[in-house]
Amino acid sequence: MIKTKDSKSSTVEFKEFLSQYLYSPLNVTTVIPKQSTTTPSIVETREKSTRETVVKLKACSVTPYYKSRNNFRIKEIQNSKPQSSLVTLSTEPGVLSVPDIIDFNLKVLFVGINPGKRSAETGHHFAHHSNHFYPCLVECGATNNEIITYKDDQTLINRFRIGIINVVNRYTRSSADLSTIELRDGIPSLLQKVKFYKPKILCFIGKCAFDAFEYTIQSNDIKKKSKNFGLQSYQIFWNDDEKKHGYTQVFVIPSTSARVKHYQKSDKLKYFKELKEMMDQ
Repeated sequence: MIKTKDSKSSTVEFKEFLSQYLYSPLNVTTVIPKQSTTTPSIVETREKSTRETVVKLKACSVTPYYKSRNNFRIKEIQNSKPQSSLVTLSTEPGVLSVPDIIDFNLKVLFVGINPGKRSAETGHHFAHHSNHFYPCLVECGATNNEIITYKDDQTLINRFRIGIINVVNRYTRSSADLSTIELRDGIPSLLQKVKFYKPKILCFIGKCAFDAFEYTIQSNDIKKKSKNFGLQSYQIFWNDDEKKHGYTQVFVIPSTSARVKHYQKSDKLKYFKELKEMMDQ
């Protein structure tokens, strides 16, 4: 093979080019080739890294693990308990949380102190499961031995001519949360209802409700000492449509709340039976 001058020079130049990359124990300096013009800049590298991270996160969000977590969270929200209806009920005086059960020609109109928490939640009078009102009402014979519960309170008028109202309309956790002034302020409205609907008997459930009534109707000069429970000496007079005079008798029964430890259910039932005798007269 014939080697030309040009080929020799090319070979020499190629060897010189390779020699700069050969390892030499005397020369530890490494010659770094020039950076390629196509190498991305620092900014471009960061942008690429960010894009890759976003892609990885998106990929993770659709994995079975994340899907199961997301589904669990959705179910958790759907199955969470709604806020108690109690928060939508007003606690301001004069706002009804439990409706009056009242009409004309009632044999008895029961008067509670005010709605408790359970009554406010359900919209029914004496709704707590431990309250003795409905058991005593049944056992005294006022319902003709028909078993009733708080859910039947709206039917008491048509079935037995029995009504229920409260002195104070707003609910509290305990009647002890009511002030004496608030109780007394509820009596004028109560008297208006009695004179308008003319029930045969007005029966207070609880002594503190009756005490507010007694204080309101008495003058400062006349103080009549009432009996503790049972039939009272007070009568509420009214005129009927024929302008004939009539009156409503007043009766008092111990609070039917199970929190009242001074009077057991048997004690309360005794007064319910006395009331039933008056209803039948």
